[in-house]
Amino acid sequence: MHKGYVRRTIFLWGSALFLSLIGIFFLFGTVKGYMQGEALYKAGDIYHLNDAGTSVAIRALDIDSEALTYDGNDYYLVKHENGVTPLQASAKDIQQLLDLKKENPNGWEPLKEANIYLNVRVTPAVTKGRRGSKTVHIPRALMEAFINQYQKGTLLATRESIPLDFLHYLTLTSFTNRLLETGVTLFVFLLAVVFFYIAYRRVRTLKVEYEAFDKEFPRYALNMKALPKDSDFHDPKLKVLVKDGKLVCYNNDFRVIKLREVRNVEVRRQLAKSSVAYVIDFGFRGNKKVTIQLKNRLEDVRQLVEYLNEKEGTKISISFQ
Repeated sequence: MHKGYVRRTIFLWGSALFLSLIGIFFLFGTVKGYMQGEALYKAGDIYHLNDAGTSVAIRALDIDSEALTYDGNDYYLVKHENGVTPLQASAKDIQQLLDLKKENPNGWEPLKEANIYLNVRVTPAVTKGRRGSKTVHIPRALMEAFINQYQKGTLLATRESIPLDFLHYLTLTSFTNRLLETGVTLFVFLLAVVFFYIAYRRVRTLKVEYEAFDKEFPRYALNMKALPKDSDFHDPKLKVLVKDGKLVCYNNDFRVIKLREVRNVEVRRQLAKSSVAYVIDFGFRGNKKVTIQLKNRLEDVRQLVEYLNEKEGTKISISFQ
């Protein structure tokens, strides 16, 4: 097998593999969002008063039935096995917890026997963005409100110190969370499939070109590096050579072009934001076209064109300077 297969497709295969791994990573997070709180808890994905990028679980032991309202949102202090953390939720979404608390308002951990597990998301007080930017999710006023609510609340039946986690708040994993994560995961896997398909098509194209090379240059099939030394024209900067009326381009592309079969040729200049490249289109019968892309080396392109016009009988003109 020609070494060029690997060199000319490794980026595509690598990108496809990398995207697949990212997709698998996202898939694990997506699956967590669909798990019941108890299953997630028993799987070891438990909230430990730290940031979490995906769903985690808590076992609710107690709840302060008095909601703290801030900026239109209700927060309930929930005691779990690792501390007390604010939970942003509406009363109807946690009605079971509030009803159990109402039945035994002064009891020690009245929710413990009910074995209520919640699948939740974690929002930290501050998240960092690009270039040192920060987004504040829990302003100082809300932190102080959490502390005041905790101090006057019902979660401390004794004077024992229970950690108040005022640097985070929790939200119940919602349908929107699941839908968004599912969409992102599917998109990443779709990109991986696209890259795999492009790599596969690339290999098939290279196979045709290498087979054509082996047929036209059987002497060099096992030693392609010897061909430039024996060629009629060779530009190592453009990575183009000509021998016996056949042009071989061996840059990122690999093309073997029989110049005697060419009907028309066009040289184009491609302009990008910060770069320039040159393209040569070779036209054949039946509207077939083969394109090779060359580096931004106009003088070398001119020398190639001059050689083709003089030695191979092509009629190529360059309309730009």
